Amino acid sequence: MVARQLSAIFSMSLSPGTIRHWMVGDRKPQGMNVFRNVFKGEPSPALSYIIGANKGDGCTMTKSGIVKLEVTDLDFAQTFNSNMAALFSRDEPNKIFVRRRADRLPMYIVKYSSRQLVQLLRQPIRKLLELASAFPRDFLRGFFDAEGYVSVSISKDFHLIVGAENSDKTLLFMAKRLLKTIGIDSRINQKRKAGSIKVIRGKSFKMRRTSYSLVIGGIDDVRKYAREVDFSIHRKDEKLRDALSIIASVAPKNRTQVWKRLYFKKSEEWLKWESAALT
Repeated sequence: MVARQLSAIFSMSLSPGTIRHWMVGDRKPQGMNVFRNVFKGEPSPALSYIIGANKGDGCTMTKSGIVKLEVTDLDFAQTFNSNMAALFSRDEPNKIFVRRRADRLPMYIVKYSSRQLVQLLRQPIRKLLELASAFPRDFLRGFFDAEGYVSVSISKDFHLIVGAENSDKTLLFMAKRLLKTIGIDSRINQKRKAGSIKVIRGKSFKMRRTSYSLVIGGIDDVRKYAREVDFSIHRKDEKLRDALSIIASVAPKNRTQVWKRLYFKKSEEWLKWESAALT
């Protein structure tokens, strides 16, 4: 009975004989703690955030049962780390490691060993979304932290959108439905063709597959996104808040001028003047 319950709750494969030896005390579990980094596979805000973040390019899983996030934003790493600790009911999160290389932004690395979580995250996306949809805002924040962007266009009028780029259209359609459940309209467009160049934080990458973008374009929907979901990443949140503030307080004819006082464009990205030395 105990072995079956452990298997059902924690995805652990233990024989009844092994458990009997532990109970009478003539054997001890090998390793520090066999129950480390296990959780009840029930919906929770932390699990929804982790599932959302896992759909981004920075999160990987290994055959040895390790979930790893490797990103250039420390605040993203900290948020992912705190959610992992909450999922496992840990008092303290793991240490965040930093990898530094010349002429590159530092990479912040979060690692947790949990075969149970790896097994869960490898389920089909539809099953994962069923689990994550209990807390849609947390899933969406994790997903937009990983794949989201804030785009300002000044070619004609001052126009603001929030988007998320991914090559999996099924995933984007599911995220679109979750946005709709909290009253946010969006659309899906083709973003970049396979073989084209994408610039991330000043670095160029060649697209291996065609990507698509989930776009929130209506200003009321963008405002609701900022209220209901937002970003954990400060640079994305700040750009969104700055653009919304300009739209709310500056006459349309002057918005571009005010925006350019705050931001300059480098390749495809708007960067804040005061952070130029850090990029």
